[in-house]
Amino acid sequence: MKERPRVVILGGGIGGIKAAQKLANQPVDVLIIDHNNYQVFQPLLYQVATSMLSTDEVVYPIRGFFKKANNVDFLLAEVRGIQPNEKIVKTSHGDVPYDYLIIALGSTPNFFGNEEVERNAFPLKTLQDAIRIRSHLLSVFEEASAETDPEKRKALLTFVFVGAGPIGVEGAGGVSELVYDVLQKEFHHIDFDEVSIHLIGADACVLSMMSEELRAETLKVLQKKRIDVQCSMLVTGYDGENLFYRPMHAPKDASCATLKTKTVVWSAGVRPVDCLSSFACEKDRGKRLLIDDTIRVPGTQDIFAIGDCSSYTPPGEQRPLPTLAPVALAEGELAAKNILHDVRGEEMEHLHYKSKGVMAIIGNSEAVMEAGPLRGRGFLAWAAWLWIHLLTKAGFHANISVTFKWIFNYLSGTRLGRLITRPELQGLPESIKNAPETKDAGAEKQAS
Repeated sequence: MKERPRVVILGGGIGGIKAAQKLANQPVDVLIIDHNNYQVFQPLLYQVATSMLSTDEVVYPIRGFFKKANNVDFLLAEVRGIQPNEKIVKTSHGDVPYDYLIIALGSTPNFFGNEEVERNAFPLKTLQDAIRIRSHLLSVFEEASAETDPEKRKALLTFVFVGAGPIGVEGAGGVSELVYDVLQKEFHHIDFDEVSIHLIGADACVLSMMSEELRAETLKVLQKKRIDVQCSMLVTGYDGENLFYRPMHAPKDASCATLKTKTVVWSAGVRPVDCLSSFACEKDRGKRLLIDDTIRVPGTQDIFAIGDCSSYTPPGEQRPLPTLAPVALAEGELAAKNILHDVRGEEMEHLHYKSKGVMAIIGNSEAVMEAGPLRGRGFLAWAAWLWIHLLTKAGFHANISVTFKWIFNYLSGTRLGRLITRPELQGLPESIKNAPETKDAGAEKQAS
């Protein structure tokens, strides 16, 4: 009896899971490999970082997707490399053979070679990043409330987001609401006129993918939220105390502006994960794997790449498809279909992606959205953003709690997730880091 083809999917993100769902209960064996046992819904990570949602509300167990699919299995492991000639994936648990391979490894923050910034800034890409930022934001307020040195206190109360795309805009807006709608009512010994929130981007404007009208609306709302926006700026360094930046087109030896801050959140770009650097194939300028319209990596018959780690430029277009969830979903579905077509000896389908538009939330009842000629702003765009993300996000029970939290936040600004966790995290006050742990505190930590 002939063995069924084995499809290995690298990555349990939104695209990889979509591909596996299309292959569920089909005449193939599927193995998903990921270093986490859960899928993270990345569009909501900033809401964990700003105390809106809890961690379990933005993740879903990978095995939970496939309770009724006996042909889909999961391996908790780190991917270390791909050997296409031997049809083997190198992992932390040994070699994994495949007949078909879907690369859905997503991306990692791109610091553009600036090691100092990479060491000291906070990325916002993983669940651990969001938890770290949440703890740090709350901790600096605790430290500022006891700080008597005005200069040190000002640095503690200065917050910088680098990157003027959706993550930077949504994150800065979320921090503004956390600070002025919640923490201002609770920290009675802090002068909130000392708080400053900055959004610094290299692009000429915020949300450069949107129309000029919606960019102007976004800027207006950000300024209303007391966020200082500076575009066309290049961050040159951050040592953990001082952020240095200058105009994008200024000479390299031009003097830099300086911001004293303890908090820099980096959302200025992404790149493919390191394990793909040794994978020999055609890549674009950003080192993303080039694919054709069947989602295959050119020069291979059995390797497909989807999502943030891949790059496909439709005929007649000058730019590749954006690194957005709808693109990853469409590519994941087509990769699965074409594998089944190949197994059956059928002709493969081709990708015909039609953009579903772009949107960004700026804060409570404030958002912008654009889909073709349709444009929206304010409450209706905000409601549409919430609804679309609920439809995309996995986890029925979590979605119920998420919905109620959004409603409570809309009505009263409630943010229940204001928890400082894991005191060993970087950024917490030394007094908290070094405090002796009582028996009760230790029991509580173990229970959590």
